Order: sequence, then structure tokens, then C-alpha cells
Amino acid sequence: MKYLNAEDKEKVRRTPLFAGLHDDVLDQLLKEGRVREFSRGGMLFMRGEPVSRFFLLLEGWVKVFRDTPEGDQVVVAVMKPGDSFAQAAIFTGRKNFPASAEVVSEARVLEIPADPFMSVLRQEPDLAIKILGALSERLVELVQHIERLQFNSTPQRLAGFLIDLLAEGTTGEATVKLPYDKSLIAARLGMKPESLSRALAKLKRVGVTSSGSEVTIKDVGVLHDFCCLDEDA
Repeated sequence: MKYLNAEDKEKVRRTPLFAGLHDDVLDQLLKEGRVREFSRGGMLFMRGEPVSRFFLLLEGWVKVFRDTPEGDQVVVAVMKPGDSFAQAAIFTGRKNFPASAEVVSEARVLEIPADPFMSVLRQEPDLAIKILGALSERLVELVQHIERLQFNSTPQRLAGFLIDLLAEGTTGEATVKLPYDKSLIAARLGMKPESLSRALAKLKRVGVTSSGSEVTIKDVGVLHDFCCLDEDA
């Protein structure tokens, strides 16, 4: 484990959970935090493990999932750099993690012990309100994701995923690199791997082509409009 360096601290400062905090408050919250490095396949925690910490992803991607009694795996979320996770288990008083988390690429993760963090939180009511807001934003994102799974076609879901990989404000032609393997992308979008391949083929008509993990979008605006199109109309 390593301490936060200046570059990492700046990344933390820009995340939704910690943005806008005064330096001394941020230092208090993170003084027990440590940076851990993981290779692909590393486990952050397992479902049922005692809750003692939460995490902020500095680099890489992390899959949060649950195993079903039938032996299948349900992907709950895929975390990107800047996302914090497992804090809800702490704030709701859970004793055990309700899901598992696996690193799906090389990653660097800030691990924040629960007890010292909660001690500072009890002394800073304004901070508690801010964190509640960040958790509410996360809930809104989850609701929107569920709505896409229910109401959007498989090509529209994939189109939305590609747009989310772009930097905010990107227009015209753009190229993105798929951040993790296609089987996980399919699971995240609620489809089978073969359905993902068919969806990618259907997106050719709106200017999307691919070569390996690299995807080229001819016109981001056209793809964005396709996401909002009622395909049954």
C-alpha cells in the first residue's frame, strides 16, 4: 500500500464525492487512506465479507457483481476512474458487503477505512449533506441505467455506452477504445455476447465501425440522435 501523492490527491479533489471540500477537511478524511495497485482479476472484496472500508477508483475499471444460486453472475455496476463505491454499505450500517468487486484491468484504488472517515463525518454536518447528494446522484444514474435496459433496443444501449466513453462536448468524428472485454460490456448492457456483436453490426448504418477494441464513430451527433430515436415509430 502507498500514501496518496499530490497527483492522486488532485484526482480525488475532482471527484463528485470530494469536490469543493476545504483542504483541511479533505486531509482529515483521507489521512488513513492508502493506495493499492491491482492486476486484472484482483478481488477488492467478496460478498459477505465484513464492511470496514470503501473505495475510490483512481485508474482502471472495477466490476461489482453478485453470483446467483444457479451459478450465473449478475453485473451490478462497472466503476470508472473517479467513481467511489461501497460507501453505501457503510452509511446504511451494513455489517457485510452485499456484492463482490473484481478489477477488470490494471487499476489503482484508494482504500478509505470506515471508522476514521465516519468520525470526521459526524463532526461535519455540511459534509454529510454533500455526501448524501453524491449518493443521490449515483441512485439517479442507476435508475437511468435500468430505464435504458427496459426501453432501449440493444443497438441503442450500445450506442449510449459508446457515447458515455467520449469526453464531454465531443462532436463530429471520434474514435474510442473499448475499456474492457466485450463479454463484460454485454453483461453490463443486459445482453448476450452474440447480441452485442449483432448490435455493433446494426450500428454501421449510423456510421459506427470497429476493428478489435477500437470503435470509430463517424458523427457523434448522429449516434446521439439514434439513442433517443423511437425505433418502433
